[in-house]
Amino acid sequence: RLAQQPQVGQLALSEPPWRHSMQKEFTNQYTFEDLTVGDTYVIGRHQLERQEILDFGRQWDPMPFHIDEDLANASHHGGLIASGTHMLAIRIKLLQSHGTNPYVIASMGYEEVKFLLPSRPGDEVTLHGECVWKRESKSQPDRGIAKFSFTLINQKDETVLSMVDTIFILKSDALD
Repeated sequence: RLAQQPQVGQLALSEPPWRHSMQKEFTNQYTFEDLTVGDTYVIGRHQLERQEILDFGRQWDPMPFHIDEDLANASHHGGLIASGTHMLAIRIKLLQSHGTNPYVIASMGYEEVKFLLPSRPGDEVTLHGECVWKRESKSQPDRGIAKFSFTLINQKDETVLSMVDTIFILKSDALD
């Protein structure tokens, strides 16, 4: 029996499950059947560099505290910080660094995206994931829908980003 779909707001956890549960090795070759609700993963790490933050900010989010160190130092952030969009891009980069999953059809959308703390030059963030829900498609029997809770944790063990991603994914026999 598959878990009932949680409502928005029900997925927030007081303590991340990977701190007290068995983690599985992450591979980007999983099918719908491979997913088990409650499985947790450490997906990868990324160190933020000063120039990377400046370059991303200049191209995609030109707020003063992303693109100008003097203005960033004078801001309420007290220094240069990465854009939230940059942090979302890092999540995708870490997921895709394991290769493209041929079974994933698409992301169906993000929920509960929270930028909890700023990320700064020199910070190292680690991406954690947990399968929190899944069900078979009612209209297309060769696929299913799954929800993953993701967090980026910095080197101080602080959560800087949390979010839920819903994916549309093929079953194992769909590519036969």
